[in-house]
Amino acid sequence: MKFFKKFLSIIKSLFLIVIFTFVISLSIDFLFGKKLLQVTDKYWLSTEFYGRIKRIDHPTYHHGLKENVVMKTAKGFNGNFTFCTDNHGFKYKCGIERGKKFDIGFIGDSFTEGVSLPYEKTFVGIFENDTDKTIANLGVISYSPKIYLSKLNYYLNQGYKFNHIIVFIDISDLYDDSVYYRINEQLVVSENYERGKRLKIRKFLRKHFPFTNFYMYVIKNLNKSPEPKVLQNFDNPVFNDKVQIKAKWTYSKENKIDGYWGTIESNQKELLKNMTKLYELLQKNNINMSLAIYPWPQQLEKDTVNSKHVRMWKKFCIKRCDNFINFFPILFGEKDKEGFLNTYKKYYYWNDIHFNENGNKLIAKELVKILN
Repeated sequence: MKFFKKFLSIIKSLFLIVIFTFVISLSIDFLFGKKLLQVTDKYWLSTEFYGRIKRIDHPTYHHGLKENVVMKTAKGFNGNFTFCTDNHGFKYKCGIERGKKFDIGFIGDSFTEGVSLPYEKTFVGIFENDTDKTIANLGVISYSPKIYLSKLNYYLNQGYKFNHIIVFIDISDLYDDSVYYRINEQLVVSENYERGKRLKIRKFLRKHFPFTNFYMYVIKNLNKSPEPKVLQNFDNPVFNDKVQIKAKWTYSKENKIDGYWGTIESNQKELLKNMTKLYELLQKNNINMSLAIYPWPQQLEKDTVNSKHVRMWKKFCIKRCDNFINFFPILFGEKDKEGFLNTYKKYYYWNDIHFNENGNKLIAKELVKILN
C-alpha cells in the first residue's frame, strides 16, 4: 500500500513538473519567441511564413502584397531574386510610384505574379517592356475567380481605371474556388469554414508562439521519407499530392474526385458563375476583358490539346472576351516536337508546375503578337 501511495505521489509530482515546464515554456515563447528563433534558426524569420515581409492579409479580397516592397534576397527556385512592389501593392520594378490609371491590368495567381522571378523577367514585365502600355499586375499566389472579382471590385471602387483586364485562368482555380474560399454579397472573400478554423489556429500560433510553432513543424516533418534518388536524375519530375489533385479534373472522366467539395460539374458551374459576375462588373465599368489559359505539366503529360479546361473557357468567351488566348496549342506543339520531358525542362521549374524564365518569355512573346 505504501509503495502504491509513493508511486502515485511520484506520478503526481511528474505531472505537475510537466505542466509547470509547459506553462513556463509557452510564457517564454510568448515573450521572447522571435528572439529565440533569431538565435537558433534565424533563416526562418527571413521567410514569408514568419516575417510576412512582402505579403498581407486583406479584409476584402483575402490576401495581397504589401506596398513599396524592395526585397533583394527573396527566396526562389534557383536561389535569391529581387522582389519589389509599387505604391499600390502591385508587383513591379523597384522604387517606382505610379498613378491609378492603366491601359491593361493582368490578374491571375502565382503564374501571373511570376514566382521566383523579378518583375522584369515575368511575362507581365516583358510584355510591358516590349509595348508602350501602362501595366498593372494584380496577380498574387493562390488567387482564383472569387478573389479576381473581389479585388477588381475593390480597386474600381477606389478610383482605379483600366481599359482592359486580362484574366489568366489557372488549372487550380476550380479547386481553389471550391475548397478554399467563400464570397458574400458584398464581394468580401473569406476562408471556407473548416480551412478557416485551421488557418486561424496556425496564424495564432505563428504570431504568439513562434518558437513552439516552428518546432511543431520540424517534429511533424521528421518522419517524412527522404526524397527519392530519382529527383536528382532529371528523368522523372515528382509533384506533391495536392498538385496532382488540383490538376486531375481536366483529364479525369470522374465527376467526383477526392479532395473536392461536390462534383466537378457543380464546381464548374460555380466557377463560371463567378467569372460571369466579373465580366458583368467590367462591362458596367466599360472595361474590355480577355481571358488566357495555359497547361500545367500534368496537362502536357496526361491531357489533350482540346482539354476540358480549353473547351470550358472557349465556350465562356463567346460574346464576352475581346481575346481568348489559348497557350495549349503552342506548348503541346513543343511537346510533339521535343517530347514531354524536354518541353517540361525547357519551360517549367523542375519538380514544380510554374513557368521558368523561358516559359515566361514564351508567354510574353505571344501576348505581344496578340495584344500589341
